[in-house]
Amino acid sequence: MSSSGDGLDQLTDGITRILSGCAALLRPGGIAVVTARPWRHRGELVDLPSAVIAVGHAAGLTPVEHCVALLAGLHGEELVARPSFFQLGNTRKARARGEPWHLIVHEDVLIFQPPNFPGGSRELKGPQGEPRAAAGRFSHVDRGVAGELGAAA
Repeated sequence: MSSSGDGLDQLTDGITRILSGCAALLRPGGIAVVTARPWRHRGELVDLPSAVIAVGHAAGLTPVEHCVALLAGLHGEELVARPSFFQLGNTRKARARGEPWHLIVHEDVLIFQPPNFPGGSRELKGPQGEPRAAAGRFSHVDRGVAGELGAAA
């Protein structure tokens, strides 16, 4: 992966190690969620979310969802952007230089899962029946609630 900014390679190496650890621990159907946002380095946009998706694949996870979380607050009925202090300052300086920067007021929410296994325990063992409870010991009916509702206990 080529570096679009100082430290991006180190950052993606670290994220790869973290996601590899997640892949080893996740049960089938489990998920790992990462939030990431792009940033600017020397005026160029660094697309961290795309880099995280790529390293998720390298870590053995499949991206299953890509959402956007707006970083904003409500002032009355109006949305108000909530950028970082540094981003706001940098954007103001860039605009003063005549550069058409815009605030980044979202984070990408990336959801990964381990790859599908050829079969789960249900396929290996066959259909399983419901567990049987000892008579009188367990009940699906809360007797207090059943009495209040007029149901037979």
